[in-house]
Amino acid sequence: MEKEPGLYKEKLKRYYNNEDKLLQYPSKKPMRILALVKIISKFDSSRKYTEKEVNKIIKDEIVFCDIELIRREMYQYQFIGRLRDGSEYWIEDKWKEKYKDYII
Repeated sequence: MEKEPGLYKEKLKRYYNNEDKLLQYPSKKPMRILALVKIISKFDSSRKYTEKEVNKIIKDEIVFCDIELIRREMYQYQFIGRLRDGSEYWIEDKWKEKYKDYII
């Protein structure tokens, strides 16, 4: 992590409401990854998901409307994998190792 993880974790709290839902997607990469780690923790790594199911989980974790942005970022940062046609999603095995410093 580029700076002390605790500093970003503390700052990230400002991006959440009282119901612990993300109000806006952070602009700084370390805080984005922290937010994505929090969202990915809602998924079950032992199963496959449809795009609709992925969208529902994301929607339940954010207040703003850009579900597609979060889904794309989760794919880009390798939290999730998917079939080329988007019909099936899964949790990538190595995300915890890759982002171990970000796990809250």
